[in-house]
Amino acid sequence: MIRIALTREKGTNEKLANLLPKFECLELPCIMFAPGADSEKLGDEITKHDIITITSPQGAAVLLETWIRIGRPDIKVAAVGKGTAKPLISEGLKPVFEPSDFTAVTLAAELPDKYGDRVLYPTSTLADGKLQLGLEKRGFMVTRLNTYETVPSVWTEEMIEIAKSVDIVTFASPSAVRIWKERVGTSATAVVIGPTSARAAEKAGFEKVVCPDGSKGLEIWAMLIADTAKSLAKLL
Repeated sequence: MIRIALTREKGTNEKLANLLPKFECLELPCIMFAPGADSEKLGDEITKHDIITITSPQGAAVLLETWIRIGRPDIKVAAVGKGTAKPLISEGLKPVFEPSDFTAVTLAAELPDKYGDRVLYPTSTLADGKLQLGLEKRGFMVTRLNTYETVPSVWTEEMIEIAKSVDIVTFASPSAVRIWKERVGTSATAVVIGPTSARAAEKAGFEKVVCPDGSKGLEIWAMLIADTAKSLAKLL
């Protein structure tokens, strides 16, 4: 049976595994999160901006924790996609905007100016500057806060051996790509959630990188993983 590694942070791989019931899915988290240098500033900044842009589920979790702690003030949020919007909605903070494609570049290009021009961008220390640059080119004033850090997760020797046995490795971030390469190599087929991770995997040296057209969310990613697994199974 084709073995598939799920590399998102611990506790966030179950839904993807449930979408792949016919395959052996192995949870091998490459990343975990820690507070960022600006995490303490978030509470003071939330209500000073017209809209807050959130580009990852972890960014949503950090925002929610602070928002709830300070009494759930009235704020407007734009989320990069459905996976990021879901935890916000579950707490009653429905995003006022989601872009047509689930990338920071598209969010920067499509964010309506009707919500105001003061944007708060809480994000990972490792996030690139594409969202901020794109918004500033359109005339928005962006305050970036590095509210969390993406750090390597801890693996046992057994997990390393399991990782070496997989046929497909799935990636949802460049950080996971980098850590997998350092620990396991690049021989497995990489199936990624979107173009940012695809570029990272190609740069890392993965010979086969499979990517959806744009960033279309978990269900489309799962279908692509399944199709790739079926194709590999025919070659065995």
